[in-house]
Amino acid sequence: MAVRNGPLEGVKVVELASWVAIPCCAAILGDWGARVIKVEPLGGGDPNRGFTHFENINVTDISFWWELTNRNKRSIAVDINQEQGREVLLKLIQDADVFLANINQRGLAKRGLDYDSLKKLNPKLIVVDFTGFGEVGPDKDKPGFDITAFWAGGGFMYKTGEPGKMPPTQPLAVGDQTSAMYLAGAVSTALYAREKTGKGQRVSLSLYHNAAWCLAWELQAVLSTNMEAHWRYQDRAVNPLWNVYQTKDGRWIQIACLQSDPSWHPLCDAIGHPELKEDSRFSSHQKREENNRALISIIVEALAQKTLAEWEELFIKHRIIHEAARSINEIANGPQAWENGVFAEVDHPSGKRIKLVNSPVKFSETPSTIRFTAPEYGQHTEEVLLEYGYSWDDIAKLKEQRLIP
Repeated sequence: MAVRNGPLEGVKVVELASWVAIPCCAAILGDWGARVIKVEPLGGGDPNRGFTHFENINVTDISFWWELTNRNKRSIAVDINQEQGREVLLKLIQDADVFLANINQRGLAKRGLDYDSLKKLNPKLIVVDFTGFGEVGPDKDKPGFDITAFWAGGGFMYKTGEPGKMPPTQPLAVGDQTSAMYLAGAVSTALYAREKTGKGQRVSLSLYHNAAWCLAWELQAVLSTNMEAHWRYQDRAVNPLWNVYQTKDGRWIQIACLQSDPSWHPLCDAIGHPELKEDSRFSSHQKREENNRALISIIVEALAQKTLAEWEELFIKHRIIHEAARSINEIANGPQAWENGVFAEVDHPSGKRIKLVNSPVKFSETPSTIRFTAPEYGQHTEEVLLEYGYSWDDIAKLKEQRLIP
């Protein structure tokens, strides 16, 4: 019988983090069934709560970015800069399976929340540390958002641009979102290892190393040959069947025939140039590479004669591997995403139904779910403290001392 709340049902997670990557990791663990307590600072909590606009996008009555990264959590607000406030946090950690933080090592150690201190308190605890550039090296103390440590410093900005032109900016939170998924997998692996050894451990990841792994094919080539792949230009792609072309209606379509020989004759038929099959300039993959610019010119002219929809029909018929450059709006409203469970609709306390992006991993027997939406600031402070043995008198004293809201 399937476990209703996912494969991590019963796992207790304490999150001490803000913004995106670690909160998103905790949200994924929550999707997978874990019980997540989000510990927020006094004075408003996670600053992501106040993130109301970015460029042309404005949050309306419901903070959708907050909902995306903080569903399936309860919120407790406490001043951990005071000793008695830290005692509250340590009581939660003593009973936890996982502790996630994105405070730097110096800040954690100052508060007695570093791994060496916490493993004495709870030897079975999985502790997650997340940094911008790693824990050692000349950049270890550099503050870093994903657009700096992942996109710019990690090579993406350079690699996706062209010489002499302004490099492209990063889509929102790509480094954070991918880091969150890696960490969720790492936490699950550490929990599995604990089942065998009985011991907890520290799990760490940096945005910088995430970028290196995402660009591993490029980096491996440099490490092994000291050669870097050229920038890709449409008019000089080495393999013309691995290239992007524009259609009559101004759309772009990626043809992706890595092994071009099996696809060569079908492509000739698809683009209406069967005579190219007998053209000695294009008779093999090697020949097509040698005469790539001539072939690219032919394909460019051919693709400009029909619309994207017409080409998609032809390419599907002739089994040409391809895909259009889809807009975010197309993805959000397209049947492929909805029918594959990329999105979910959930009830919000406002009385509305809201749409959220699902975490991508699916489990056949222990399905992940968005059980409830993101919490209000400090919404569950009293509820959680009562669960952990605090009396109403204790809670009143904490309020008097301004340690909780």
